[in-house]
Amino acid sequence: MTDLAPFDPGDDFDAMAERFRLEIANMAIRARSSAVFRGLTQVQQVQCLMAGIMTGLVGTCFAYIEPAGRDAMIEAIADYLPYARMNAEEITEPSS
Repeated sequence: MTDLAPFDPGDDFDAMAERFRLEIANMAIRARSSAVFRGLTQVQQVQCLMAGIMTGLVGTCFAYIEPAGRDAMIEAIADYLPYARMNAEEITEPSS
């Protein structure tokens, strides 16, 4: 996962990762229509998103691996966070 290459929408991996990214973004957009979500403070909204998304991520990844690999999966998620930040910054703050 540390092989950095430009995004290629023709690559199956990149295309599928993009679909997952869009699903998460759309889910967060839909949450804004919920009165319960809007009633939370901005900090609570971010914490709520993190709690739900991260728990869903970990649980879903656990479904794909044997229990013995759980520690390695958590480590892989933690190791990927800087790359996720970089990707998000490139999407939200593209250079001129």
